[in-house]
Amino acid sequence: MSTKSRYRGPLFQAGLLLLALAALSGCIREEAMKLVYAQRCASCHGPSGQGDGPIAKALSAKIPDFRHTVDNLDVFEIRRIIKEGTGIMPAFRHALEKYQIQDMVRMVRVLSMEGRDVEWWEKFEPLVWAHCSVPWQAVYNLDSAAKKDKRS
Repeated sequence: MSTKSRYRGPLFQAGLLLLALAALSGCIREEAMKLVYAQRCASCHGPSGQGDGPIAKALSAKIPDFRHTVDNLDVFEIRRIIKEGTGIMPAFRHALEKYQIQDMVRMVRVLSMEGRDVEWWEKFEPLVWAHCSVPWQAVYNLDSAAKKDKRS
């Protein structure tokens, strides 16, 4: 078997198709993440996560800058705050799916990188996110299974 024919076989083509679909679905997930942030968070936290959203000045408490949040809290504490709320921030446990809460933790980390000294290991986070951006709940059809469980 020649090298050319080996790379044109159906398994190779199927592998390329799966790779392309995974890349596309990651991009779709990225857009969904940005949309949730814009709808649920940006009015207070601002488009860059610096606590300068359009309603932030009218609030009784100062909205934290994500750069300081990431310096002072780990991802578990950030996730807990998003889920349970704190101060004037509402809890999102019932408003967002678990993967959306994780996406918001990721969004806090992404926005915090603007204008701060990034630790050496943080430079590799986008590689991890690229893998984690595949919407595994859709790949394994977990969304429809969860909806069936809720209806039962």
